[in-house]
Amino acid sequence: MTNLEELIKKSKKIELRAKGVIDDNLNGEYSTNFRGRGIDFHDLREYIHGDEVRSIDWNTTARTGEPYVKQFVEQRELNIYIAIDVSRSSNYGSILQSRHDLAALIFSIIALSASKNGDKIGLILYTNKIEHFTEPKKGKGHAMSLLREVLSHEIISNVSSPGKVLRFILGRQKRRSMIFLISDFLCPSFKQELKICSFKHDLIALQTLDPAELEFPSIGKVYLKNPEDNNSYLINTSNKTIRDTYLLKRNNWQRNLEADFKINNVDHVKFVNDENCDPSIALRTFFKNRLKSRRH
Repeated sequence: MTNLEELIKKSKKIELRAKGVIDDNLNGEYSTNFRGRGIDFHDLREYIHGDEVRSIDWNTTARTGEPYVKQFVEQRELNIYIAIDVSRSSNYGSILQSRHDLAALIFSIIALSASKNGDKIGLILYTNKIEHFTEPKKGKGHAMSLLREVLSHEIISNVSSPGKVLRFILGRQKRRSMIFLISDFLCPSFKQELKICSFKHDLIALQTLDPAELEFPSIGKVYLKNPEDNNSYLINTSNKTIRDTYLLKRNNWQRNLEADFKINNVDHVKFVNDENCDPSIALRTFFKNRLKSRRH
C-alpha cells in the first residue's frame, strides 16, 4: 500500500469515527453555542457616555479597571481557526493512539459540525513556527481536505510555541473569530499572547493528556525520552519518592496552566487519551456548560 493509499484509508477511518459520534444533540449544542442568536458579539470598545449600561462587559471592566462595552453585528457565518500542535510530543501515546491521532479526531468532530452549520474552517499546524496555514473556507470537502493535511504532516520539530500561533492569528484576523487551540501545552509560558488573543477572539484550549503522565506507574527502570529536546533519561519508576516528586511538579504545573486560562476567560477542555476516550462526550459536555454559564 502506498503512502497516499494509507493516508486516504486513515482519513476515511477517522471521518467515519467522527461521523459515528456526531449526533443531532452534538450538532445542536454546537449550533446553539456559536450561531444561535440574531446578532453576534463582534468586539469590545471603551465605554462612551450615553452607551447603554446593559452593554457593559463587567468581566473585562473588572479585569482592566476601565469600563468596556460589547459591540454586536448582524449574524454571519463564523470564522473558525483550528490550531494543532504538531511538535514531537504529539507523537506520544501510551495506550492505543498518539496524541496526534486524538487531535485529528477532535479536529474532525469540530470541522464536520462547523461545516454542517455553514461556518468557515481554517487550519494552522504549528511547532515553534507556523508549519502550515489554510484560510477559512466552507464545506465538508474542504474540512476533509484539511484532515488529510493534518494526517500527512511530517512531525520533525522538538519545540512547541502556542504563543507564536496566537501572534500569527492576531496579525491576520481583525474580525472576532473562534479559535480552537489543540495541544498538550508542554511548552514555554505564553501568558502575554493568551491575554491579548482572548481579549480579541473567542479562544478555546483543548488539552490532550496521556494517562501515563497523569499516573506515572511503577514499572521499574526505564529510559524516558523528552520529545521536546530529544534527550533520554534513565528513571527508576519503582522509587516512590521519584514518582511522588514528579506528580507534585506535574500537578502544580497543571494548576498554573488552568489558572492562566481562567484569569483570561479562556475555555478549557481536557481529553485523556485512554481506551475509554470519546472526544464527543467531552465536547458535548463543554458546549452544554458553556451555554449555561453564558446565560447567567
